[in-house]
Amino acid sequence: MNRSKALSFFPILLLAALSLTSCSGLPKTCTGTCVIGGNATVSFTLVADTLPANPSILSFKVSIVGIALTPTTGAAVTLTPAAPVVDLMRLQSDTAFLGALTTVPSGSYTVQVTLTSQEITFLNDTTSSITANGTACAVNAVCTATLAAAGTPSVASFTFTATSGGKQGIELDFNLKNAISLTNGTLSVNFNPATPNPGVFTAFTLPRTNTLGANQLELIEDFTGVVSITNQSVTLTAATAAGRGSITALATSGTIYDHDPSGTLCPTPTTQLTSCVSNNQFASMDVILKSDGTFAIQEIEPLLATLQDTVEGIVSSINPSNQTQFTIVVTDIVPLAQSSLIGSLKTGDQLTVNLSNPSPFLVDTKGLNVSSVAPATFAFFSGATNTGALHLGQVVTVHVIAPFTAAAGTTIASAATDKVTLRWSRFTASPTQAGTQSLVVNGLPSIFGSTVTSAGVQLFPGTQGQQGVTNFDGVADGSSVVTGKQAFFRALFIQNPGNSVAIPFFAAKVRQH
Repeated sequence: MNRSKALSFFPILLLAALSLTSCSGLPKTCTGTCVIGGNATVSFTLVADTLPANPSILSFKVSIVGIALTPTTGAAVTLTPAAPVVDLMRLQSDTAFLGALTTVPSGSYTVQVTLTSQEITFLNDTTSSITANGTACAVNAVCTATLAAAGTPSVASFTFTATSGGKQGIELDFNLKNAISLTNGTLSVNFNPATPNPGVFTAFTLPRTNTLGANQLELIEDFTGVVSITNQSVTLTAATAAGRGSITALATSGTIYDHDPSGTLCPTPTTQLTSCVSNNQFASMDVILKSDGTFAIQEIEPLLATLQDTVEGIVSSINPSNQTQFTIVVTDIVPLAQSSLIGSLKTGDQLTVNLSNPSPFLVDTKGLNVSSVAPATFAFFSGATNTGALHLGQVVTVHVIAPFTAAAGTTIASAATDKVTLRWSRFTASPTQAGTQSLVVNGLPSIFGSTVTSAGVQLFPGTQGQQGVTNFDGVADGSSVVTGKQAFFRALFIQNPGNSVAIPFFAAKVRQH
């Protein structure tokens, strides 16, 4: 399937996070995490759900300009996130931390959100051309557009009460279907539609489920960045200036340490942070947002010993006549600090990847015991060396080596790679069968291709927060999943060349509210 060039796309590997900052005096507007006068701590997170029927949205990148708490009387208090850019498609399964106000005056508040810089990358899975920002997107093409959006959304029918000495949280839930519309072949965005009501945003007090422990508000997963360690504290800083910022969390006695996909980093995990994680590595971290606005590390996994030119993306086409060539839509970029080959590449670009004497393909299981539960399926990808292992909709990282050719005109960029690693697909589907060990889903996004319409999802039951266990959000376990209602997944996707494996998805996360 041919794809047209995508112009701007925010990374699948993307959570918005904040560096802690300080303020003086009693300001009414705050950037980062600040003391603004009062006696309650309020943390803010963001999730997204409910997709439009068409087109197939691959990324919906927005900037959260501000979150205003307006009291019954008096002036509003506003949080301005220090790292404002989020990809709402990633937040189908994951959660973004937007920031915390550490001393909010007690009282009742309504919530208003200001957004801007909305960029959509989509697959035109309709039968006719789609116009986005005045440009036509052909059938079966992947396109990106920056769209002007109407409206400043208020959170309908939600009043938040800050209590004296309270340590509280608000989770904002963005309804993608209500914001995005396709009318007479034209794609548009409206953040404050007249109907339906509620519109784009709803809100909830945290925690939303009882799967977390005491004084725990939310789980922030798969935040990636460059490692900096101070005692038992780890800061991950995004490798690109894409607006994701950094996140700092404390290792505890319960922190889980995973080895990297190659098995060479942290091969024998211990309870000591520095036995597995080192300064200047590139790593993935799951952290628990505590009620006081700080973070504890639930799980951390080194991915690269040092920064390398690495690109992550969604597999969007596979050359049927050449088992060494495929195309991805770029979702994250990890460049070398100096002399990077990929300096001209942007998230959202398409990239033609040419396998060049590749090492055997790797799978980033992050502790899920896929190789034991489904050894034959695992072997379809792990150890492969050509595109026979690849399928549309998979998310992979590739180590970029020369030659690299930048995009020119309508010709997309191309690069050679010697390493391919499978990572997490994030998607929405409707469960048709529930169970503790597996689910069956249908209504998969069209990026997975016409051959993948119904499939099994392997679950990994056990105590929440333990290594190798599927995380559930909104439901206690797989048996509690409601059939016929949309659910949201972060899963590894492994399938054989004939698309006959009954359970090709291996879930690290299942969300259903």
